[in-house]
Amino acid sequence: MTQLPFVSIIIPTYNGGILTEKTLSNCFKIKKIPVEVIVVDDGSTDGTPERLVEHFPAIRLHRLPNNSGSGSAGRNAGLALARGHYVKFLDHDDLIQPRGFKAECEEALRTDADIVMARWGVVCIDGKDRFLRNTRRILTPPDPGCLPDAILRGESMPYTAAALYKRSFVSDEYWDASVSVIDDYDWFCRLALKGGKMSRIDTISYFWRLHPESIQGRSHGESEMYDRFMFARCRVYEKIEQRLQSLGQLNRLRRQLLARRYYDCLRCHSPHHRALLAHMRSLDPEFVVDATCESDPRALWLIHRIGLPSFLTLYGFTRRFTGAVRGLRRRPASTSLASSGAV
Repeated sequence: MTQLPFVSIIIPTYNGGILTEKTLSNCFKIKKIPVEVIVVDDGSTDGTPERLVEHFPAIRLHRLPNNSGSGSAGRNAGLALARGHYVKFLDHDDLIQPRGFKAECEEALRTDADIVMARWGVVCIDGKDRFLRNTRRILTPPDPGCLPDAILRGESMPYTAAALYKRSFVSDEYWDASVSVIDDYDWFCRLALKGGKMSRIDTISYFWRLHPESIQGRSHGESEMYDRFMFARCRVYEKIEQRLQSLGQLNRLRRQLLARRYYDCLRCHSPHHRALLAHMRSLDPEFVVDATCESDPRALWLIHRIGLPSFLTLYGFTRRFTGAVRGLRRRPASTSLASSGAV
């Protein structure tokens, strides 16, 4: 029987604690597939690396000298250390599914694909790492044959661990820390447009444990984090546009779809929305805001009444005003007349 490909599993962690330990426990449940597990510690201060070495002596531990502020640096460092024919990236709150991983490896061996995509799951957990009822979702990657259009339609792309990558195909690539809040989306989109051989299997590769401190858990709960998220999205769309343009593949339909993706980012650009809006018009001169791109009926009604530029100006003013009010409410209660200089 032909040997299954040797895989490097790369896991960046920062103060991961029990989350990282459970992630590693699942990795070491993998049987009959030669793997190496590379853990890159990003300056943990809670003793995580010491506990991991004690409980999982088989890991290859690499420590970054200082906390980088994103998982991108850890993934890049792990990729540089990897020796496997294929690589798999996990976050420290991911739970790999051994059977799904085995299926990915078998598909890689059978097809010699540069990227093997699989289904993945998302489940919410509480502060004690317990699964919350009725929060489990299963997502499926798009058809490999129509990935560029699926990206431009805004479909879900494989998260960090939902794909297996041939190391020779990605060895000259990097995880971009400038879009760290969605670096997995940026990474996959760039590779999907690179032109490699891709395959897809109908098996669940891993579960992502969504918790309150995860980036996605915070992106919709804090306006500042949401703005970072959408600014990063806009940067990724710019890269996609540049890549399709260089390949001569930015046809009329894709220009229209891309204009709609930029619309998703307009609100966080509200103080400087004119340049982006002008670019959208250059991509699709006939672009209009309708229910297919604006899900808020109140916003849609107002846009039709006063026009999109005026709406964005009003929206930006409202955001700044509510942000200022929220900031006043967060001022420490201990601030007194004496401390403020009043008598």
